[in-house]
Amino acid sequence: MSFHAYKAYSLRIHTEIACPEMLPDTDPDGVADVTIRVLPPRREPISESGKLEYDVQPGQFRLAIPEVAEYRVEAGERITVEPAEAADEGKVRLFLLGSTMGALLYQRGLFPLHGSAVETPWGAMIFVGAQGAGKSTLAAEFHRLGYRLLSDDVCAVQQIAEGLQILPALAQFRLCPDAYERIGTPSDSHFNVDKFVVPMGEGYRTEPLPLCAIHILSDQEEEQPAFSVLRGFDRIQRLMENLYRPQYLQGQQTATEQMRLAGQIAQHATLVSVTRRRDVTALEGLVRFLEAQWTERFPLISQEEQK
Repeated sequence: MSFHAYKAYSLRIHTEIACPEMLPDTDPDGVADVTIRVLPPRREPISESGKLEYDVQPGQFRLAIPEVAEYRVEAGERITVEPAEAADEGKVRLFLLGSTMGALLYQRGLFPLHGSAVETPWGAMIFVGAQGAGKSTLAAEFHRLGYRLLSDDVCAVQQIAEGLQILPALAQFRLCPDAYERIGTPSDSHFNVDKFVVPMGEGYRTEPLPLCAIHILSDQEEEQPAFSVLRGFDRIQRLMENLYRPQYLQGQQTATEQMRLAGQIAQHATLVSVTRRRDVTALEGLVRFLEAQWTERFPLISQEEQK
């Protein structure tokens, strides 16, 4: 059986499904960290209830999306996809690379935040917030102004001996129409399910980067944005509130490890509340405001750290 070889989250992924959302592995003959197999299409209903179903057990995860596919994740190493008959391939990949990959990251003991991350001279900056808070839109504005993307939608934080780092994810944005129009509607983009998918190309960082700060976005009526460093014991709670699909953590063998990592992130990374007026025409001003805050508060990382 032939496989496509990709890299995402610093993992070698061999998959029977072609996934242009991931970068090709420069060493396709390397040993796979994750293998994705595809079963023949199922004629029977994917979900008996007709609704989304999921089940979490130690080392096991099952997700059933009606009329799309059933996904099973085992031990953070194997994913099995059983598509529905006549399922849309874009939807099958959407839930594979989103919810299913999030469950795999939990099984591997990583800390997946629901947000977007960009590369800066101060390190990796993450933007999190409630659904629709504008995380991808802000990251896309940074990209438009010359910054490279690290991750969109799922930001995997990993602890290594040197500290905390963000792993590069998928080399794409998923944008709402107003943000998509702002970046110039690239010719290599396409519409998938509910958003425009925009490949990053050279505007994407392929190596991990030290984590500097996590920004929690929220709206306000005032014209000028506000930047406030969070302190106190509730920082761990704020991190847990911004996990990617936190319901997929319950029942995982790594739940204790997630709490330990939350404590490490709260201790060693800066958590910030950013309130701003939601307006795409004010995005460049928000980027310049954040750059000024970072210049004032954070040291630049060394060239060695940037590699």
